[in-house]
Amino acid sequence: MTDQNYDIVKKIKEQQIDFVEFWFVDVFGELHSLGVPSYSLNEHNLRNGLDKLDSSSIRGFGSVNESDISLIPDTSTFKILPPDYDDTNNRKNARMFVNLYHSESEPDGTHRRYERDSRGICLKAAEEVGKLGLTALWGPEIEFFVFDEIYTSNPEATGSQEFNKSGYKIESEGFFQSGNAVSSPRLKSGYYKAPPLDTLNNLRKDICEKLYRYFDIKIEAHHHEVATAGQCEINIEYGETISVADNVVTIKNLAKVVAKGRNKIATFMPKPIYGDNASAMHMHQSLWTSDERNAMYDPNETKAGLSQLARYYIGGILDHIESLCAISNPATNSYKRLVPGYEAPIYGCWGVGNRSTAIRIPRTDKNNEKRKRLEYRVPDSAANIYLLEAALMMAGLDGIKNKKEPGDPIDENVYKLTPEQKRKLMIKTLPATLKEALDAFQSDNKFLQGTFSKDFLDSYISLKYDEYEEFVQTPTTWEILTYLNV
Repeated sequence: MTDQNYDIVKKIKEQQIDFVEFWFVDVFGELHSLGVPSYSLNEHNLRNGLDKLDSSSIRGFGSVNESDISLIPDTSTFKILPPDYDDTNNRKNARMFVNLYHSESEPDGTHRRYERDSRGICLKAAEEVGKLGLTALWGPEIEFFVFDEIYTSNPEATGSQEFNKSGYKIESEGFFQSGNAVSSPRLKSGYYKAPPLDTLNNLRKDICEKLYRYFDIKIEAHHHEVATAGQCEINIEYGETISVADNVVTIKNLAKVVAKGRNKIATFMPKPIYGDNASAMHMHQSLWTSDERNAMYDPNETKAGLSQLARYYIGGILDHIESLCAISNPATNSYKRLVPGYEAPIYGCWGVGNRSTAIRIPRTDKNNEKRKRLEYRVPDSAANIYLLEAALMMAGLDGIKNKKEPGDPIDENVYKLTPEQKRKLMIKTLPATLKEALDAFQSDNKFLQGTFSKDFLDSYISLKYDEYEEFVQTPTTWEILTYLNV
């Protein structure tokens, strides 16, 4: 028995918790939960785990012949859920994240970490950073849409057998709310709008208030984003790798639950609206030493205030930027965002205060060590946050270990450079489709191996190719309208 396990069991009893939800994500970042009555929990469960998971029933996990997985709770993540959290019967619920292990023990009696546990992969990457005496800190910008209603005639979604029907309709604020076009933000002009044009101000406040009160997640700011139709952004205070990843999973889930409670739909699909901005998940990151010094900061460097270590870290990310897209932009829909004209990066380069580059060094006061960081602008909100953080750390470490220079920062608007100028500056173009990203990932993933197992990489690539093949074979409403009369 450990003191921490005893303390949690004691807290569950003292707080009169009815159920504990044990949370984990699959390889695509989707949250899964196992609910256990509090009377069934004891210190043994918390120490040795719950042998409850059939991994073959979760997409991307194990096969039927090796499917027994144990859920070992991370008791440091124990939180009491909000009273209105998807429970209408006044029960008191709590949650904990779990780590996944093979149920069968090794010859020495230990249990092996499950290779497809995203949280475990992220932890291993953080440990690799720790071997250099460094800790990674993260500050993601979390963007999403909130819609009033989505109507679809997709046969899979409706259970219909009529596979000759397809289409959708979105109802939301802005031009997408019936009869409300006059008093709404125009396309691509929702940024920082105030009420009454911003109809989701109170909803975001509800989310932010619950995040702080129940989950101790500190919010830096929230606001309406650029798109007209219900686009929101929440910025959280920076923190260490696993805690920030857990927080992102929590935020995404809570946003959906709060929206559902208001008869709305929150979605982290990157590009649900044609002709308007899409949702990103910009990743601010820095590296800190054990004596709390920013290892990315050099006050004597006049251009960007970056240390040589920071330049190598940037060089590693840029070197692998095409293959990283398979993790940072994992959906076919992701590549409808990475196009010109919508403030999304499409070129692999870096700059200071330059939002047309993939990596931006925010302009800060020269002596502000605390604020020195890089912002990776490529990822979107469909990414599995654990895999994203892990992949970025491993790419950055590869740059540090192999001293990869990123070249000079780009000052110009990259979108306006000629093809010849981009060639001279050796600026890469990001993949235009999920298939292009997967092709790059398949040929360039050695920098991940060891942290990401070969089994995981092979499985992830195969499943994502299948997803792309299904996508390219499916006729869309646009194609019917465009090509019906050819």
